[in-house]
Amino acid sequence: MITKSLFIQIAMIALSIGIIITFVNPKFSEIGDLQDDIAVYQAEQQKVAGVNAQLSSLINVLDGVAPDDQKRLLRYMPDEVDTISVVRDLKIISDEADVVYISAASTGIGVPASEREEVGRAVFVAPRVYSFSLSVEGTYEQVKNLFVLLEQNNYPIEVKNMSVQKKTGGFLSVDIDLSVYAHESNVANQEIVF
Repeated sequence: MITKSLFIQIAMIALSIGIIITFVNPKFSEIGDLQDDIAVYQAEQQKVAGVNAQLSSLINVLDGVAPDDQKRLLRYMPDEVDTISVVRDLKIISDEADVVYISAASTGIGVPASEREEVGRAVFVAPRVYSFSLSVEGTYEQVKNLFVLLEQNNYPIEVKNMSVQKKTGGFLSVDIDLSVYAHESNVANQEIVF
């Protein structure tokens, strides 16, 4: 009898080891993987909560901007730029500066590819750039006054490039490449020349 029970005990131990290897150990591995997934999910959930909190604070800051300031910002950085009005404004500014107006033209619309940034599923696009050229002639003081008036405009006009050539009689011939910005994102390229 003793030998039978010893064999039975050895068989039961072997059977329990087999069950542990074939069933319990894979279940423990699955539980470990599931716990790792839960930890990753909790970490990502904390990141999302942080982003949501930051977004809420930014929305509160935006809501805190006075309506008059919002109107000023919209004027300063509009959603759309009227290229004809900008060319007209360049002519008026040239006349106010007493320079000899030669020409002004819209030279294109675009956003540099380096200014596009993808974050997750959202794409942030830099402001739309409207390019213009202005050609004038005048004395040094007149040209300097032109730049002062460009700087005091209601919307930002950025000087990108400038070429100055000396003319006879103390006059300067100035060719200026200018940029105006807008939040707009979908505009077909167009060219307007006066």
